[in-house]
Amino acid sequence: MKMKMRKFVTCLMATLLLASALLLMSCGNAKTETKEDVPVTSENEAAGAEKVSDKDISEPSGRTKIGIIAALSCELEILKEALTDDVVESLAGTEFYCGTIGNYDVVLMQCGMGKVSAGAGAQAMITAYNPDYIINTGCAGALAEELAVGDIVVADKTVEWDLDTIDIGNPRGYVSSLDKVEMTADKDLSDKICAVFDEEENVIRGMVVSGDQFVDKPEQRELILSAFPEALCAEMEGAAIGHVCEQNGVPFCVVRCMSDNANGDSGVNFAEFSEIAGEKSASYLLAFLNA
Repeated sequence: MKMKMRKFVTCLMATLLLASALLLMSCGNAKTETKEDVPVTSENEAAGAEKVSDKDISEPSGRTKIGIIAALSCELEILKEALTDDVVESLAGTEFYCGTIGNYDVVLMQCGMGKVSAGAGAQAMITAYNPDYIINTGCAGALAEELAVGDIVVADKTVEWDLDTIDIGNPRGYVSSLDKVEMTADKDLSDKICAVFDEEENVIRGMVVSGDQFVDKPEQRELILSAFPEALCAEMEGAAIGHVCEQNGVPFCVVRCMSDNANGDSGVNFAEFSEIAGEKSASYLLAFLNA
């Protein structure tokens, strides 16, 4: 029995050695792929972007590149119309509008509503386009008494108000990956944007809070303001974009025009004024880019 087993093992090993030899011969006869055989792709195509134009935007221009992210189409339309030498690329199911405005290279994207969509969009933009700065623009609900519909808030910091790990000893809004609550907006960028506002505009700088809730109930306002008395306005994307920017070391800014007062009338007011507020915020960004 042992003799038969040895013969079987010997035959099996011989068969495996023969198969290996044949495989090596086959690989040796295979065509070696040269550099000329490899298709050339741009940096953005390599990152998964589908080109919709023949223009190559992967080469740096030497100009400052600014990424601008908004949740709604009306918050970007003015900027898209102002783009020159524009290219549209699709990445992760999202369209990126790339071109120039004034002396800046600009990348625009509509991320959709909510923190996950905003954060994912910001990371995709950073990975594929490597912007020098990112600006989040759009509308928001006013929390501060000194704000009314049509007024402007420019963030000096952002907080995710609905991020709650209080029961395990953390403060509300605590981001464990960064060991902090507040994300700090870039002061120099914010200063330059504030410089283009008309003198009669009510522009306030301070805290912008974000959460995955449309704020229109008294209990939501009370919760936010009890935790963050400095909060000027509430929206659903800015702090997530700030979070991702800080994680990647990209300076950011958030500019919001008030579309409602974050109260029981917010649903009606938002439907009526969100487009006007979004366009107003974008129009001032356009002035900043052309300054």
